[in-house]
Amino acid sequence: MLCMILTHTLTIAQQKPQINSPEFFGVRTGKHFFYAIPINGSRPMAIEAKNLPKGVNYDKKKGIISGSIAEKGKYRIEITASNKNGLAKKYFTIAAGDQLALTPPMGWSSWYSYGRKAKEADILKTAQLMKKYGLDQYGWSILEIDDPWTNQPDDKDPVWKQLNNKLNKDVYQYHEGPNNLPDRKGILRDGNGELLPNQHYKNIEQTVKQIHELGFKVGIYSSPGPLTCGGVAGSYGHELQDAQYFAKVGFDYLKYDWCSYGVYAKDNSEEELMKPYLLMGNALKEQPRDIIFSLCQYGMGDVWKWGHKTGGQLWRTGDDVRDNWASVYAAFKKLADKSEYVQPGRWNDPDILQIGAVGAESREGNSNHLTKEEQRTVMSMWCLLSAPLFIGANVEHIDPFTLSLLTNNEVIAVDQDALGKAANLKLTLDNKVEVWTKELYDGRIAIGLLNATDTAQNFDFQFSSIGADSSYYARDLWYKKNLGKQLKSLPCKIPPHGILLITLKKLQK
Repeated sequence: MLCMILTHTLTIAQQKPQINSPEFFGVRTGKHFFYAIPINGSRPMAIEAKNLPKGVNYDKKKGIISGSIAEKGKYRIEITASNKNGLAKKYFTIAAGDQLALTPPMGWSSWYSYGRKAKEADILKTAQLMKKYGLDQYGWSILEIDDPWTNQPDDKDPVWKQLNNKLNKDVYQYHEGPNNLPDRKGILRDGNGELLPNQHYKNIEQTVKQIHELGFKVGIYSSPGPLTCGGVAGSYGHELQDAQYFAKVGFDYLKYDWCSYGVYAKDNSEEELMKPYLLMGNALKEQPRDIIFSLCQYGMGDVWKWGHKTGGQLWRTGDDVRDNWASVYAAFKKLADKSEYVQPGRWNDPDILQIGAVGAESREGNSNHLTKEEQRTVMSMWCLLSAPLFIGANVEHIDPFTLSLLTNNEVIAVDQDALGKAANLKLTLDNKVEVWTKELYDGRIAIGLLNATDTAQNFDFQFSSIGADSSYYARDLWYKKNLGKQLKSLPCKIPPHGILLITLKKLQK
């Protein structure tokens, strides 16, 4: 396997530069931010950034833009990259105002890789491996430390009894423990009320600095309740203090998981569901650095309708996904009619990508129960839906196929498209193949022909079926192959649970 991975890396290394940044990057005025420019191609590479706004610097050695912009506006930066194989240039606009995540966040999460056993050494090792395999060159920029990184209270702590006294039994509430994490017990907060990491995260500030030095951002996890899902300290009653702590340590992203907060909610009204997220969202806005806010509450109360009102940029739309077809299919089918709620800075999140070596949350994390075709479908659908892209795979066990899914810049570009629209289910053909369509910033149409059946489907796809009545230039994104010009239809052969991901470009008359 190592030989195959090295071969993949060598192939990347032989490429001329390709700049994979989105068209726009949102920052809040007066807040510190940093952005590592994603560019794949052979190294060494010279990367330049010109026309930087006041207050913004560029680290040429690391390829990182950072600083703070005082005045609201759009600032167009010229990026050039050159190596022995060629030159690339692209304009990149920083939009300074009050919006973050103008394209869906991309990164990696520890949950499906290490589960409840995650340690800071695992997070740092993952960052180093992601750098080694060049994943940062394609926009994979955040490493999110998931549950459980704080301490669990002793089994005699009154919080355990408190969590049995719910205001409303119909409101969802979940937590594990006590005694499920014997190696993560301890004092929850210091004398000033500041969160204390457990023994496996004693050097968390230094770890965050090291990951930043590699050009990655770092995410953290908490709950609006007193305990997280895993049963360690949450943020209830300390929201502003915890937001200040997250900013001080240098976190760039917060995943905020409902969990034990359900004990305090009076009912399932929108007001009660919004309340804890609004509290933390406002606290994060007060901090001196940009921190993306991810609402994790499993789609309760149609969160896609109101998540943005809390200061959030993304929100989970359903339960945890698993690496089986029924789970992933249900996750994206749930979003078939919710594209109207998606726009830059507002993203529906069907959960972490079930691609590669996942499963540590429930078993050894070096396997996947989805076929290769199903994993390709997962990546395709998440990109069509403009979903946040978080790798679930344990990067220690990564293989060439997984790398191929995570380093196809044409597929990723569909997810990161500047128009910020999500695909919807346009129609279902007579053979049960689903046609998902998405408008793109440059005028093309991205189409996913999804065969959700258990048998292969052979057919001619007529473009007129989706209202495309002209002749088109068609391209297969996975194979980066032009399929022809002057086309009005396309012959298709799609395996079970497979997908054909194409773009159509209308020919100029």
